[in-house]
Amino acid sequence: MRYRSWKRFCINNRRKLKGRITRIVRNGKKMVSDFFHKPVITACGKLSFLFFLIVKLNFAAAQEVPLGQWDTHFNYQSARHVVSTGNRIFSSSYNGLFSINPEDKKIKILSKEDGLSETGINSFAYDQEYRTMLLAYRSGNMDLLYLNDQSEPEQIIPWHVFTNTSGLPDNKQINRILFQKSVAYLATNFGIVVLNTKLQQVGETYRYIATNGAEANVKDIAFSSDSIYALTSTGILASSMSATVNRQFFGNWKLLSVPFTATAIVSHNNLIYAGFPGKGVYQLANGSWILIYPSISFYYSFYSSTEGLIVTLENSVVSIPANGSPGVFRSSLFLSPKESIVTSADKIWTADNKNGLVSNTEGDFKIFLPEQKDTTLFPRTDSSIVAPDGLTWTHLPSYLGGGISVKNPQTNQERFLTTATNNGGLPSSTVNSLAVDQDGYIWFAGDKGVGYFLPDEILTNSRVNAVLPVFGQRRLFSNEKCTALAIEPGNRKWIGTLNGIYLFNADGTEMISQFTAEESPLPSNAVTSLRFAPETGMLFVDTPNGMVSYRSNSTSSAENFSSVTIFPNPVRPGYGGQIGFKGLMEKSTVKVMQLSGRLVYETKSEGGTASWDLNDYKGNRVKGGVYLILIISSNGDQKLAGKLAVID
Repeated sequence: MRYRSWKRFCINNRRKLKGRITRIVRNGKKMVSDFFHKPVITACGKLSFLFFLIVKLNFAAAQEVPLGQWDTHFNYQSARHVVSTGNRIFSSSYNGLFSINPEDKKIKILSKEDGLSETGINSFAYDQEYRTMLLAYRSGNMDLLYLNDQSEPEQIIPWHVFTNTSGLPDNKQINRILFQKSVAYLATNFGIVVLNTKLQQVGETYRYIATNGAEANVKDIAFSSDSIYALTSTGILASSMSATVNRQFFGNWKLLSVPFTATAIVSHNNLIYAGFPGKGVYQLANGSWILIYPSISFYYSFYSSTEGLIVTLENSVVSIPANGSPGVFRSSLFLSPKESIVTSADKIWTADNKNGLVSNTEGDFKIFLPEQKDTTLFPRTDSSIVAPDGLTWTHLPSYLGGGISVKNPQTNQERFLTTATNNGGLPSSTVNSLAVDQDGYIWFAGDKGVGYFLPDEILTNSRVNAVLPVFGQRRLFSNEKCTALAIEPGNRKWIGTLNGIYLFNADGTEMISQFTAEESPLPSNAVTSLRFAPETGMLFVDTPNGMVSYRSNSTSSAENFSSVTIFPNPVRPGYGGQIGFKGLMEKSTVKVMQLSGRLVYETKSEGGTASWDLNDYKGNRVKGGVYLILIISSNGDQKLAGKLAVID
């Protein structure tokens, strides 16, 4: 409600409001009065500042992202696969998965926040009978995604079949998944694995089926009425699907004679087709390969449909009908098409590796991608920093001997800090990140942990040694590679490693939080860089599998309380996150009170933000109702009141 509307409401209901506010203040007893150091005026006109300020807090906070929430910043343009479930079209990119309703074009993203085990889908397929989608990640791990009758996610079950299986190669990549009578056949780097997704059981494995019993690196699979075909690195193998045939024995597999090296195979109308780079599409008929569509393309991907055989080439898509001439789809949006499906006559969906999901379902070809929040791209600045005293600190590459250079740009005086005692005392000559904290200390992250330098007389002191924090009776991250650093406005330290990210207190002696890929939306444990945005409290984390951000409870402090927000407000039923108080002054005190005046919780801000987990001092979650929020600056000169609604 706008300010004028509230003002008019206040004037028209002066008497009612006066009585109501008087009761609230009376119930607040001495605590509210002490908070303002004077009696609280209850007349509507006199109380308008407090009344309108409370309203402002509620409405200003409505759009805030809750504390402790993750956001993904993935590249959905690098689409590789596309699958239709009837009601929705699913597409996967290098590190993302999304679906679109073909009717209203509404797009939904699926990520680790929704229950996926990992990022980086290498292949996926859909079983229409049981409404089950099998997702295979680059690691070889899998998820079973169960959909409802509207193709909305209903349940996600991790199925890490290969994790605890001994004797498998390090590269467990699943190149292709094909459902045959609700049984999933996996083309992997170590053969074919048969899975019963309904019972979540592993069936047979056809591993040593290549010539003379060698291990088969299988790229693709196809079925005819009575045979299975495997495209391997050494050619196309075929075996009978008869129940009496032992397909685990290499002698029951036949290496087909082919005119060229194939890159893709498919079964269409019970016939086998193959794509040969630079030659075209061939059909296997009576043991011979017949050219049915010539092409100079070096890339082929197939999709069998009632509309014909759909072939995705390097820069076009071809529909080959049973009778008649092939139809060719061309578009300037086809920059790197990888896979295509058809949903109706002449209507296709194409996963393009540079443009995302492309379709002509609305006439001309258009790009369909998830809408993402704007992300500020920060240049990486942790290799060279400028300290408050003007000195430049730079970590040196290994070919220059490593260590840290400290230089006065005014006088060109320079010192090199090394692993030598009294000349740096670095635990390792390999330093990966530098940051200056709120006290002016210079922190470093290296191949053997973290530490910091006191900047006083760094260029002239004959004895300079790094301070190496101790945590858990040992040097912090001793002998562990630390890849990145970020400092919060509250002076807490974020440390990136090859095993996730950690949050420590100001001096590195107390761990506050830890996040890993296994227990959070972090796409990979290998953190390559960190960047903290002090205005928003967002920590940006870059990994080989994509970038995510995390909403911390620390932001830059404000000079006054003019822009304080409380979020989320109101608190909806089922909310399990934290309440944030943003726009605070440094080390502000935040009190949460019942309307009766009873103190429920009290905390101090980290920089410009404080948080509350909705629990009282005894650890019990508070009941639904309206709570008074009282905020006091560190010197007590500025005070503010607001309200928070908690809905059971």
